[in-house]
Amino acid sequence: MSPVTGQNLAQFTPELALAGGLLVLLIVDLIVRKNRGVIAAALGGILLVALVFISLAGNEKIGEYLFGAVVQDGMTLFFRVFFAAATLVSIGIMASTFKGEGEPFILVLSSVIGMFLLAGSNDLITLFVAIEMVSIPSYVLAGYRRKDPRSAEAALKYVLYGAFSSGLMLYGFSLLYGLTGETGLPEIAEGLIRNASGSPAHLVGIVLILAGVGYKIAMVPMHFWCPDVYEGSPTSITAYFSVLPKAAGFAALFRIVPIIASLKPVYGISAVGLITLVSALTMTFGNLGAIWQDSVKRLLAYSSIAHAGYILMGFAVIVALPAGELHNLAYTAVLFYLVVYLFMNLGAFMVVDLVERRLGGDSIGYFKGLGKHNPLPALALAVFLFSLAGLPPLAGFIGKFFLFAALVKAQMWALAIIGIANAVVSLFYYVRIIRDMFLYDPDVVPVEQDEGGFKLGTLTSVLLLVTVVPTLLLGVYWGPLAEWIKLRLM
Repeated sequence: MSPVTGQNLAQFTPELALAGGLLVLLIVDLIVRKNRGVIAAALGGILLVALVFISLAGNEKIGEYLFGAVVQDGMTLFFRVFFAAATLVSIGIMASTFKGEGEPFILVLSSVIGMFLLAGSNDLITLFVAIEMVSIPSYVLAGYRRKDPRSAEAALKYVLYGAFSSGLMLYGFSLLYGLTGETGLPEIAEGLIRNASGSPAHLVGIVLILAGVGYKIAMVPMHFWCPDVYEGSPTSITAYFSVLPKAAGFAALFRIVPIIASLKPVYGISAVGLITLVSALTMTFGNLGAIWQDSVKRLLAYSSIAHAGYILMGFAVIVALPAGELHNLAYTAVLFYLVVYLFMNLGAFMVVDLVERRLGGDSIGYFKGLGKHNPLPALALAVFLFSLAGLPPLAGFIGKFFLFAALVKAQMWALAIIGIANAVVSLFYYVRIIRDMFLYDPDVVPVEQDEGGFKLGTLTSVLLLVTVVPTLLLGVYWGPLAEWIKLRLM
């Protein structure tokens, strides 16, 4: 563990740059009166592009810093780049909705500071503070439309479930601290293996911590908030919710994997069995819940629950096996899938936001005939939905292939079969939207209509390309990204 020095702080240039840029953005937003949202989005975009390059070009020095509270490794670098890139696309989507309001962009960038800190958390206290730094701005964003009853309901449910899950997680932390006398994550894992692995208190602590982190990723049974919050929040903010806080939860889960893996069977319950169970339940509940939805936002909310279950399949392999080639394959599969999920899910929500703003709603009826009067957004949404379903030759197929390959090599056949069955079920509700877009006549005529449909705008067109191209390209040329991720894990 090292104290705070100038050399240590140099390792946190992205975080310091983000904090400084956020302060500048706050001052500018107070001064500017017109087009505050456009200016905030532009400045935030410039800051995030700079953060991507700073993270990629930084002098990465492996080790623990700030008295061991933060760790710098390849995983930290990956998530810094991921969070910056995902936020860049998210604020681009939000720019069309909040042209005159700078606060949503400031709140999003504020939560990114927590995400950056979460990526390198190496201590229980740091981990909890980082999670709350991500959560609190999200609560405000969910209720940003104060006069909309649905937005107020979404924020209330988000806060209540969030407070409850945070309390559970803190109690779990206290149990692990009581068992080991440590707050550092590596020290806790070592102490549990040495002294308390297999005790009932150890099991209860792991379950409570999983409940707290599971809330962030919408893991069953901590998923109930997800459909209501996604539906009630402004759609552009829902796009942000569907990727960024969820990925932050998985970053936290990566950091506590050694603690989970330290659990020996208690009353027949093992760490692998626990992760396998929640993975199977999460993907199954998400896919079955999506079948009955008429709102596309709620459908994609249940879909995001299902995808959390798919990602948890990779964590089941990580927990089951010690460090080695297969262990690294599972890590690579999870991180690769997160990147793929970024593009296809943000792209899908972007088209939903476009349809809702131009046609006035997000139910499936508003998508009928979209392929006839607006072929470009319809084709893009079809690409995203087919990719989410895992059909070749799209990126979603490669992402699922990596996950299932890890399961097969680990001989976890039951979970692999459940995952494949769920992938087949998901095809039904994704194809239903595509069928309505291209085979049915439209129920609603666009207000802003030209010869090719309603106007997309330059920013929307660019964002469609930014999300569609990687969704197509990573389905046929995934090698460089997979190799880059592997290098981060070495």
